[in-house]
Amino acid sequence: MIKIKKILLVLFSAITLIFGFQFTSLHAETTNPVPTKEYVVNDYAKVLSNSTKKQIIDKEKEYQKTAAKPQIVVMTINSTNGQSIDDYANDLLQNNRWHFGKKGLDNGLLILFAYNGGKNNVRISTGYGVEDILTDAQSNDILMKNKPLLKSSDTSDVDRGIDNVFQSVSKIISKRYANKSLQQIKKDQAAKKRTNMIVFIILFIVLIGVILIVIKIAKNNNHHNGPGSSGGDSSWLLPFLIGAGSSGNNNTFSGGFDSGGFSDSGGGGDFGGGGSSI
Repeated sequence: MIKIKKILLVLFSAITLIFGFQFTSLHAETTNPVPTKEYVVNDYAKVLSNSTKKQIIDKEKEYQKTAAKPQIVVMTINSTNGQSIDDYANDLLQNNRWHFGKKGLDNGLLILFAYNGGKNNVRISTGYGVEDILTDAQSNDILMKNKPLLKSSDTSDVDRGIDNVFQSVSKIISKRYANKSLQQIKKDQAAKKRTNMIVFIILFIVLIGVILIVIKIAKNNNHHNGPGSSGGDSSWLLPFLIGAGSSGNNNTFSGGFDSGGFSDSGGGGDFGGGGSSI
C-alpha cells in the first residue's frame, strides 16, 4: 500500500511538473512572443487579412533594398496580460528579439494591437531615429482618425484600421528615406541631434534664469514683509519650475498566408519612449 502511494505521488509530481512547464512556456510565449519568419508581420491574434499582410511584407522588401533599411513591424496579440499597452510595448522592445530598424539609425517602428477583452488597445512606438518625423502628436492623430475602425468589434474593420495606420506611417517613413544615401541620412541625423542639443541648452539656461529670478523675488518679498511673514513668498513655485525643466518625453497620448518564401529579421535598432496609444 505504501509503495502504491509512493508511485502515485511520483506520477502526480511528474504530471504537475510537465503541465507546469507547459504553462510557463505558454505564459512566456504570450508575454515575450517569438518573431515569425516574416518578422514584420506577427498576427498572433488572427486579425490581419492576407492582403494587409502582403502589403506589409511588400513594403519591407522595398525598404530592404534601400541604404537605410527602415522597418515597420505590425503585431497583434490577444492580451497584454494586465499591463498597459504602453508598458507591454516598452518591455517587448527591450528584448533583443525586437530590435528592428537599422542599427545606428534606429529607424524601426512598431504598430501593436491587443484585444484586451474588447478594449482593442493600439500603440505606435517609434525608434530614436524617426521620433522627429513621426512625433507623438502625429502618431496620436493617425490613431484617432482610425479609432472607430480600430475599436470595432468587427475583425474586418479592425484589419482595415490597422492597414490604414500602417499606410499612414509608411508614407512618413518612406518620405524620410526616399532616394537618400546612407551618408546623407547619417549627416541629416547628426545635424538634427546638434539642433536638439542647442535647443536643450537654451531651454536649460532660460530655466535656470527663471529659477534665479523667482528666488530673488522671494528673498526681496521676505525682506520687505519682515521676519515670519509669508505674504510674498514665491518659493512654492520652485518645485513646479524644476519639474517642468526635468520632464522628458511623455507618452500620454496616451486562412493560411503565403509570404512567398520571404523571411526577415530585426536590424538591431534601438527605441526610446516615443509614440502614442489608444
